[in-house]
Amino acid sequence: MFGQADPEQKGYVDHALDAYAQSILKISQDIRNVDFTVFAATNRKEKCFDESKIDNRACYVFKGDDINKLLGSKYDNWDFVIDNGTTDNLYDQTIGDDLANIRLKSTDITPNLESYYGETYLLIFENENNLKNLQDITISGAFSYPFAQTAGLQKRFILINNETSDFKVTVTEVGATQSTVIGALSIYKVPKTADNSEYYVTEAGSGFNTLINDNTNVAFAEPVNFRIDSELGIAPSTYKILNSIETLNLPSVTISGTRVEHEQPTLNAKEFIGSIYLEGPSILDFKQSAVDSILKFKHVLNGVTYAGQSKNTASGIITEFSSPSAIKY
Repeated sequence: MFGQADPEQKGYVDHALDAYAQSILKISQDIRNVDFTVFAATNRKEKCFDESKIDNRACYVFKGDDINKLLGSKYDNWDFVIDNGTTDNLYDQTIGDDLANIRLKSTDITPNLESYYGETYLLIFENENNLKNLQDITISGAFSYPFAQTAGLQKRFILINNETSDFKVTVTEVGATQSTVIGALSIYKVPKTADNSEYYVTEAGSGFNTLINDNTNVAFAEPVNFRIDSELGIAPSTYKILNSIETLNLPSVTISGTRVEHEQPTLNAKEFIGSIYLEGPSILDFKQSAVDSILKFKHVLNGVTYAGQSKNTASGIITEFSSPSAIKY
């Protein structure tokens, strides 16, 4: 979180931010390079939410393997259908059960493993205003993507459903007679800003769970929950890119999880409530930034302010805090 470069030393706050950036935010950015006109006959729904009294927009709906095809070769190692091995999934990354060799600590851990089985749904919305057209996307369901570690690639699982997200949409699948309410995560790209920046806003109540299996202190995987709030016109949750400088401003977040240790025994069960702010080049992969790059941060977590900056030097990343003071590593 404060310039940590070693993927084996990430905590669950780092993992939550990393998963948000490397999966959900990445999809939100890449989807805008797609020409949707070729899918008008196959994936377009005239009214996305049949029963809605406030939303008359049409949308393009993609699910499962269709998302791999839509996003192209960069997503060949992503799996948008998490199944138990009984279905023939074209882009499956595992022979048989996608969750094979994954264990949770106990039966009271939620979401449980069965919750992760399913497909990803991706909705891209039309708008009467051409500038807003196809700028609003919604993601729901379960998928996995490759997470690089020293020992090689590891699958990181993402789940967005009713348990993980307070933002909900009501959908009726093609051929279905009943609608279904699903938890989702929504990101809107502002098409025109005063400074001509790329500007993304996350819908209030959006949240996800990511299943982390990197902690070698324990045999089980540890779920991390990340919820993002956003107050329209007051405290929006935003990601901005201007002149190669990125700014992530999440004024209201909740992050929870565990990082069990044995040598100095602790469960490390934590819930952090507060705000996240990062500014600089390659803020979510700072190790890849140019030498002498500066990453500024100011986070308020459980009432404590963590502020300062990290510098990417030829010998490694050096972080200095202005609050709490006199801390450097």
